[in-house]
Amino acid sequence: MKGAVAQPETGDAVQQLLVAVERRFYAALPKGDFHRDRRMLVYAITWPSTWLKCRNLTCSPARYNLLIAQRLEAIAAHGDPCRYGAYFPAYLLKCLQDWFRHHGDELYDELKHIRNAIDQVLASACLAANVQHEAHHVELLASAHRLIQAKRTRRAKHDARQMSLF
Repeated sequence: MKGAVAQPETGDAVQQLLVAVERRFYAALPKGDFHRDRRMLVYAITWPSTWLKCRNLTCSPARYNLLIAQRLEAIAAHGDPCRYGAYFPAYLLKCLQDWFRHHGDELYDELKHIRNAIDQVLASACLAANVQHEAHHVELLASAHRLIQAKRTRRAKHDARQMSLF
């Protein structure tokens, strides 16, 4: 039952971020452009969750949305539309990856700080469900990211010289 409750909230969080991206970066473009880029936008928006999950970090949904919203504001203020041209999702993903590469240690220290550990211990005694929900939120976003990630496998080319048994 908890999983069923958490999934719509996660979907709502992603939807809110998508609406913010659409309003800020796709307002002047045809609607079809946003719908064409939607899958890759979700991929870019959920990429930080895999970064967090790989480092066993959790953060609240509000904190996660704030991280993405701050990056969107920075792109709107300082981004170069000539660089991303007609395909914004790749630029967004690159900006997120660069930010985490440069500021990831600070974020790691912030999220692994002792006060967060104390909050989790106190919360486990009183509000364990809330802490589990926040950890589940990051895990769900990371799962969504993995599902969207294109899995391209190279198929072995059939050698015409090799005869088949059947």
